[in-house]
Amino acid sequence: MLGIDYDSFMILSCVGSHYLVNNTAEGSDWDQVWAQTRSRQMHEHWDRKKLTIFAISNIMSLPKETTRRKVEILKKKKFISYTTKAGLFPTEKIEEMMKPYAAKELKELSKFLQALKKHKSLDKILNI
Repeated sequence: MLGIDYDSFMILSCVGSHYLVNNTAEGSDWDQVWAQTRSRQMHEHWDRKKLTIFAISNIMSLPKETTRRKVEILKKKKFISYTTKAGLFPTEKIEEMMKPYAAKELKELSKFLQALKKHKSLDKILNI
């Protein structure tokens, strides 16, 4: 659906997660999160807590050269940007790519959780 390989998708996920964990308020809805990723505040965040190719390589247990090559491909597709000062950060193009995918994933997750609830398994999982 996204036209990229699994490792590239995971790199994009790491870049997005880095921002979300460090810079969004709990309870933000998806529209607020997308707006925040485009804000000036996001770019200031990247200057303070940059995400590097080496960090992603360690997080994903991928060779650094493989990570670097995949990052270069993602940069050419304009999904992410990289500067030595700010590190890796998402571009505006990532929103148009990820929104339809995220919506589909949320629907699938909802169906899964409804199936667990129907079979009375959801409560057991939530109360572990």
